[in-house]
Amino acid sequence: MGLRRYIARRTVYTMILLFIIVVFNYFLFQVLPFTTVCPTGTSYETCAENLYLPEQVARGDNAYQVIQHIRLQIFHDFGFDKPFPVRVGLYVVNMFTLNFGYHVGSLKGPVLETISERAPYTILLLGSSIIASFIIGIGLGVIAAAKRGKILDVSFLGSLLFLNSLPVFFLGAVLELLQLYFTGDSYAPVASTTQLKDGLDFYYGVLQSLFLPFLTLTFAGIGSVFLTQRAVMIDAVSEDYILMARAKGLGERTVLFKHAFRNAVLPIVTAFALSIGFILSGAVITETVFKFPGLGFQLYNAVLDNDFPFEQAIFFVISLMVLICVFIADILYGLLDPRVRTG
Repeated sequence: MGLRRYIARRTVYTMILLFIIVVFNYFLFQVLPFTTVCPTGTSYETCAENLYLPEQVARGDNAYQVIQHIRLQIFHDFGFDKPFPVRVGLYVVNMFTLNFGYHVGSLKGPVLETISERAPYTILLLGSSIIASFIIGIGLGVIAAAKRGKILDVSFLGSLLFLNSLPVFFLGAVLELLQLYFTGDSYAPVASTTQLKDGLDFYYGVLQSLFLPFLTLTFAGIGSVFLTQRAVMIDAVSEDYILMARAKGLGERTVLFKHAFRNAVLPIVTAFALSIGFILSGAVITETVFKFPGLGFQLYNAVLDNDFPFEQAIFFVISLMVLICVFIADILYGLLDPRVRTG
């Protein structure tokens, strides 16, 4: 019953947070732009036409009819000509049914289509770098905690603190210079490595352009994971049950990984869940520096273009993913540590 009550309580909290997120997202993209971007005295309908209705999505003899049909459809779907309560209801339905509308910036076409095209690049980049940084950071954190105060711990701590303090764009630029120095070739973005290629050659080109962004995000992420793991491991190894395990004659590796690490893993679970939750946001700075065609790079372009439909969609998806991942982390907390669900 303790676990059931805990899950029910977390579910209620999650639903409340979801409601707050939906309201905030609506205010951010359906209310605020209409009061700050549009000229004073402009009607809501006219402002909506400028901010949310595309001007051109097709070419050919019937392009005008196509765009007019799409504009009318968006006006109807989002209720820009309807009362406020109806408009809010339609907004909620559209967000949860992934009806995000069309781009209004330099990029044309449906927003959902762009998200579907760009998401695999971001998932590949962020997913691989997150996993690598957590594996390395956790391993180094455990070793540093076991060798606390010794030369290995001090070396790891100093170097990773320095690495963690570097701006991501600076770290990426340094890696680009190192590649140029050691190989003689400058970094080639995906657009050039995959040009006129298909099949395995296309995927090889993507991996070729992925390497430097992957290293940048991995190096940038190791430091925070290492510091968290080291801190919680130091607290764990000072507990009485660890002293008892050592007194029983258990090996140091068994003490560290089977006793201390199991109780020090909870903060890492939360950090990992949050990292996965933000995966679709893309690493905006890194993707922009390397011109990697993920959602982060497109979000940067959308901000420059005032592409409100895309911004609205991606912020909603990011918020929803973070909320889901935090909920999963809370449930894992309850499963891994009985004290959490009985508290």
